[in-house]
Amino acid sequence: MTVTPLAHWPADYPSDYAVVDVETTGLRSSDRIVSVAVELLDRAGTVTDRWSTLVDPERDPGPVHIHGLTPERLAGAPTFDRIADDLAEYLDGRVLVAHNAPFDWGMLTSEYRRLDTPWPMRRRLCTMALARHLELPIGDYKLATLAAHYRVRQLRAHDAVDDARVLGEIFRYGLHEAAGAGLPLPLAVPDSGSGLRRGAAARKRIPERAAGPKAPCPWTNPGRLDLAVGLVQGMRVAFTGGAGHAREQLERQAAEAGLYVATSVSGKTSVLVTEDPGSGSGKNRTAARLGTPVIDEATYLRLLARVHPGTPIAGSAPVRVPAPRPEPEPEPEPAPVSGVADTPSPPSTRPTVRQVLVLQGRDEHAEGGRVRQLVSESGARLRINLTSTVDTVLVLPGAASDPRIARAQAFGAVCLTEAQWRAAPTEAPTPAPASSGPGASASNLPRGGAVQLPGDARPGRWILNASWAWDRPDEDIDIVAFLLDEHERVRGDSDFVFWNQPVAPLDVVALDASGPAEQTVTLELDALPRDVHRVVVAASVDGTSTFAAVGPIEIDVAPFQATSFRRSVLDAATVERVLLLGTFYRHGVGWKFRTEGQGYEFDLAGLAGSFGVEIA
Repeated sequence: MTVTPLAHWPADYPSDYAVVDVETTGLRSSDRIVSVAVELLDRAGTVTDRWSTLVDPERDPGPVHIHGLTPERLAGAPTFDRIADDLAEYLDGRVLVAHNAPFDWGMLTSEYRRLDTPWPMRRRLCTMALARHLELPIGDYKLATLAAHYRVRQLRAHDAVDDARVLGEIFRYGLHEAAGAGLPLPLAVPDSGSGLRRGAAARKRIPERAAGPKAPCPWTNPGRLDLAVGLVQGMRVAFTGGAGHAREQLERQAAEAGLYVATSVSGKTSVLVTEDPGSGSGKNRTAARLGTPVIDEATYLRLLARVHPGTPIAGSAPVRVPAPRPEPEPEPEPAPVSGVADTPSPPSTRPTVRQVLVLQGRDEHAEGGRVRQLVSESGARLRINLTSTVDTVLVLPGAASDPRIARAQAFGAVCLTEAQWRAAPTEAPTPAPASSGPGASASNLPRGGAVQLPGDARPGRWILNASWAWDRPDEDIDIVAFLLDEHERVRGDSDFVFWNQPVAPLDVVALDASGPAEQTVTLELDALPRDVHRVVVAASVDGTSTFAAVGPIEIDVAPFQATSFRRSVLDAATVERVLLLGTFYRHGVGWKFRTEGQGYEFDLAGLAGSFGVEIA
């Protein structure tokens, strides 16, 4: 792979990332963090800073055999409340990158919630989702497998510092592969909200305000404020309390003056601005403990009128991504590198199973569905989005001006009409044995088709991933799940998993919005209560829109962290507002999965009502 010059970097990619790994006392949201490590990356994936610490969980450290952190090793470590501000400063305004990101995100948000402190991040990216989008030729999405693929050496598995280093290198390669192919990143903006109550109006999700990319401060931090000198460019300024001026205005003025706006107080903070220096707010308490200068708003505005020039940070050339090393250095490299180079990446293998994307006109739903059925029957894999692994694009008459045609040709894909494809289908790659490519063991499951899940009574953790075209309209697509008893009814409100209640009790079913056109449901089938007989997963279109504006939806069912087990493509029709995607159901001592594809003209409230959930 040739590294994409920064001048041609996708404009909608974030400018800052925080690669994070946490080790914990367990897997539930009630568990605690015992270690956290962060690597800060710029827009091209180069490390700009590192930070890590052990954390006293104030309880038994849990699986010592996994993370190796005994009570003796944790003795004297700070509790989370003492490191929360420092950590928040590293995370603020960046995109959190993690492997199985919902877990790290959930553990961190739980810790900040216990402190009644705002969580400093708005967006996240899961490297498992990124690997899935890149169609990497690997057997599963485990961290060790990705490390082997990119030839990144793991020194200490389940050590937060080493896992963050390994993940940072993996993400750098994946980021450049995605940029080179022009793929959107699977960025998620997790929703906030509260659960539904039977008989009460369900509140539509209120997305958290997506923080814009934090522009790097071009000045070095001169340290703490000296009132005799005044403000100096590069100083880190934090704000708290109800100020007379709007907070956003104060922050904008600070940034324009060359100051760095921090959302928390740490040892690096130069000054805290507050309307009430004597208040007992968390930031005021932290400032008092650290000896950080505290001033009121009037004093700050007076000092802001004359900010002294700072010392510029030495400029660096565009970043070079290091080539994979057959025998990596035994220790992590402590500092980023600069410069630009065209560096080859690990060899990439195109899947040998034919990968076909069908492009149709806006109103060609019937034709699109008919052609996709033909493609599926040929043994090829149908694709919903254009990626670099697509080798064949079938262009229906109404799609001749689709801009994806030019992009596909740039990937080396062949673009054919239906007649050309029928005339010479053997020119495209032919299906390969199950072990020879990504997802090669996965077969297409037709609408209404069912399959036994391996594992019998202990199938483990499974995921259902639903995705649709990246260029979909602005209407929201919402994935929901219902846990049903033998009478096809929910046992209570908590059995309805949706945007305001994304996790069922004991985390047995969880919903994650993995990207702008992708959502994932994770199921702990072994842990589901015995009186839950089925889990139905459905999609609904927000507002008055229908699935005619969405087009086909791809369903991908797989064991957790594994590549696909079964895939299906559901061609949404014209008037449906709700679409059943698939059902996990008990069969004897084991579980089966069935692809549904049944649509309804009524909205989500109608579907929920049929399962016993009332939405006013």
